[in-house]
Amino acid sequence: MMIVVFTPFDSHAGSDDKVYKLPAHYIAKHIKTTQGQKRVLMIYASWCPSCVRKMPDIMDIERVKEGSVIAVAVDRNFSHFARYIRKLDDVPFKVIVSRDDEAKLANSLADFGVTPWEYIPNFVLLDENNNVVDQGSMDVGRVAQFILQ
Repeated sequence: MMIVVFTPFDSHAGSDDKVYKLPAHYIAKHIKTTQGQKRVLMIYASWCPSCVRKMPDIMDIERVKEGSVIAVAVDRNFSHFARYIRKLDDVPFKVIVSRDDEAKLANSLADFGVTPWEYIPNFVLLDENNNVVDQGSMDVGRVAQFILQ
């Protein structure tokens, strides 16, 4: 049995949730321990306009089906990220920020079949057994259809 301990590094995300800064291999371990239902892994950044636009819809998916979203920020400027996340109302999932660069994160996620991405947001649709069903810069409607179907 594998246990991943989340320790907050910064400010509140919404009222009670915390922001967690984790090394890439801990993020992979977290994903491994959360199998059993379809999920989306969203790789995003606070400075990415498309990510910011899509985040409210991703949060809505999590509100409808708890435990379905794993969102990992790749921001290097943590104070900027903290300001961004404070502006969001009631983030329904753990806010995870990768301590490592995107290449190291991609390498840690390769065991699941995740391939390196060129653009963010990058959505990775994972089945109940952590197998990649689809990956890329897709419409949130496609993500919702996969998760909620």
